[in-house]
Amino acid sequence: MKDYTEVRLMGGNGGIVVTPSIRAFHIRRALAAKPPFRVMEFFAGGGTLSDAFSGNPSFRMIGGMEIEPDFADCWEFKHPDALLVQGDIRLVNPYELPAYDVLVAGIPCMDHSLLGRAKKSLAGCPETGGTGDLFIHVLSHIHHRMPLACVFENVPSFGDSLAGRTIKANLREIGYCVAETILQPNSEWNEPSDRRRWVCVATLKSGFEIASPHQAFSGCAGQFLDAPDADRDRADADRIAGTIAGLRLHNARHAAMGHGFAFAVLNGTETKIPTIPRSYHKINTGPFVETPYGPRLLRQHEIEGIQGSRAGCGHYSTAVQVLGQGVQTRLFSRIAGQLGEFLAGRGLPRAIDHAPRTGQLMLF
Repeated sequence: MKDYTEVRLMGGNGGIVVTPSIRAFHIRRALAAKPPFRVMEFFAGGGTLSDAFSGNPSFRMIGGMEIEPDFADCWEFKHPDALLVQGDIRLVNPYELPAYDVLVAGIPCMDHSLLGRAKKSLAGCPETGGTGDLFIHVLSHIHHRMPLACVFENVPSFGDSLAGRTIKANLREIGYCVAETILQPNSEWNEPSDRRRWVCVATLKSGFEIASPHQAFSGCAGQFLDAPDADRDRADADRIAGTIAGLRLHNARHAAMGHGFAFAVLNGTETKIPTIPRSYHKINTGPFVETPYGPRLLRQHEIEGIQGSRAGCGHYSTAVQVLGQGVQTRLFSRIAGQLGEFLAGRGLPRAIDHAPRTGQLMLF
């Protein structure tokens, strides 16, 4: 029993039976895993986070879970050989999923973002919103399967919320080592867009840290934009001209009240591209692209270049939602690379620290 962190004692006629606990069995199995590590993605969306792992030889995408049919279709298109569970995590039994070594999850942030809390009057209690409890079900899956590593991403405020603090404290209690950071994409990870995110990585092996390259974006917006095309630019600008005129009037009214509302228009020289929101296709905000005929929307392949990920579909509004709610894949590919090297025992210390916090063998 020396290789197990927990054992179960059962007494009966004739003596005492000592067996590993189910959790100890899963911990030992996880620590024995070898690359390519099997990855399961919860709240898979259109696969912008799984793209960061599937492009790395240290990992193999074996499954995903997503409730929205359109996003699930995009994910399945990218991962035709993986299992897709299209449904609510609350209704999925952990043992209905295939065995996996790494869990990745972009837990829905609608109730935890500043805008979401304001819209739903959830100030101080985002966990009570419609999606605010989902972290509980993620923890349940982790407790049952004890994967070698877990990767979470969310809005910056999530880490200090009750949900974020509960996740970290609970994982430490059951034997994980936890590293977290707030990503600064434009100033530290050489990314054109500056969508700040909270990232947390929990591992059964100790010593992993998220290492920022501290490299500011060295390019400009123009490298992601199409070359001028008079006919196409004119058509794209004319199509949204009425909406742009309405936005300008709206902004002028707010400016007169001292609110300072405005939308960004890119001319290609910018070294920072504003965040492209999930609702970008509704033309209610920027960034737009400057043309001689007026502003136009970013095209799908331009957004894919900025985000570092393909959408997995050709329908513009669905693609924008996938990319707008997704992660910056190039950045997360670097984090996945760091994690892959660590789990395989390369680069970072491989000291194992998976015993309970008391440092004692746990008996049940």
